[in-house]
Amino acid sequence: MNNKEQLMSVEHIDFLAEMMNVGAGNAVTALSQLLDVEMDLKIPVVHILPAVLGESSILGQPSLPVTCARMNMVGEVTGYLHFIVQSKDTASLIQLAELATQKGEKRHGWSSSNPGEDFSVIAEIGNIISGVYLTAIHDFCKLNIYHTVPTVATDMIQALLDESLINLSRQVRHLIVAENEFIVKEKSIKTFMMIIPSAESIKILADSIDKAKMSYRK
Repeated sequence: MNNKEQLMSVEHIDFLAEMMNVGAGNAVTALSQLLDVEMDLKIPVVHILPAVLGESSILGQPSLPVTCARMNMVGEVTGYLHFIVQSKDTASLIQLAELATQKGEKRHGWSSSNPGEDFSVIAEIGNIISGVYLTAIHDFCKLNIYHTVPTVATDMIQALLDESLINLSRQVRHLIVAENEFIVKEKSIKTFMMIIPSAESIKILADSIDKAKMSYRK
């Protein structure tokens, strides 16, 4: 395994988790406004997963369908972002969006006529969470990273993942996954933000974390 393919260290992951925690806190504020509902958040958990998911993955069984908002990462770190929501939680998020729309307090362009097929709310939520996470990485690591407009699809997790890995020439061996659990009216809604940096970007990200750690120790 060459340097570009090496997995980030435990210290890198811990620091990344701190960044994700800051980003998730900002996401709660933005989502509360979007969905017009009080919302809390459990501390995000950052996982490193193999590119080929196993049956016991925290994302669920690879054969089960999920809703995924996929975005390209561009800038100093390239690759993909996948905002993943399992079926039961997709329905919960869409229902919250519909209630906000019905109250007439939030108008975001999605229709409430067909909640089973209307996933524009998932794209908007994925857009928000991706934005705040990348902003947190920028603020801590001074890396300029942006994401493209989300595209939403429903498919098996591994099938969605394989499409991105093929585009990255299957050089990626591991995935960074932030597990987010939002609490709305005592109900848990779990989402996953999957960061798939290109092989060339892993060292850039790790080096920037090292520099950020050093600057915070001064």
